[in-house]
Amino acid sequence: MKGSKGFTLIEMLVSMTLLSMVMLIATNAYSLFSDRWNGRLGHFNQTLATTKNLLLVQESLQSITGYVVTDNKQSAKYYFEGNRNGFVAVTLRSMFKPDFAAVVRLKFEQNDDFTFRLIYQESPMNQQMLVQVTQQLEFEHSVVLFDRVKNAEFLYFGWSSLENKNWTPDLTSMQPPQKEWLSDYNSLEKLVFPEQVSVTFTVEGKQYSIQSRLNRPIPAVLSNYVNQD
Repeated sequence: MKGSKGFTLIEMLVSMTLLSMVMLIATNAYSLFSDRWNGRLGHFNQTLATTKNLLLVQESLQSITGYVVTDNKQSAKYYFEGNRNGFVAVTLRSMFKPDFAAVVRLKFEQNDDFTFRLIYQESPMNQQMLVQVTQQLEFEHSVVLFDRVKNAEFLYFGWSSLENKNWTPDLTSMQPPQKEWLSDYNSLEKLVFPEQVSVTFTVEGKQYSIQSRLNRPIPAVLSNYVNQD
């Protein structure tokens, strides 16, 4: 009876070398797949979070209203201050505490490389109501919506003054003034509230635009206050 013939040492070494090569190729392929998957998943999660934040911010902006405060002379004024870099106003539905009104601030903040960040901040009024213009506010909630922003600009649509809004024809002018887009809109000075807000900027060569209509103030709301200018 013949004895069984086993593997030689050379055959075993060749087999182990081939197996090691297969394992190395499989490991590299899995590592490459895992990196790409994690990258795509991370990008998807980031995009989802950004989209969610934008929807919440849009809802907050659409709930901005003609909130009334008093100045140092106890005169009633609409609370809205805006310029090319951002604005501050009062919304009836905040992002972080949607059941409460809040003072919100949307602004561009410059980075060290001279790009900008678009930041949303809010100070909920669940514990302290905003009453006066000079009242100190603490913006306890903040979120960065976009980073590495370029060509950033805020614009506001509405009447340039209360006189233009209440214009009546006279002998000197028969052409009525029109609403317009302005880069500065301070309701504390104009005594009128803007109707729309527009934010435009560029990120990685892509143009972005956020526009929102604001809640119109209740007619004659300022007449409930005394000592007006």
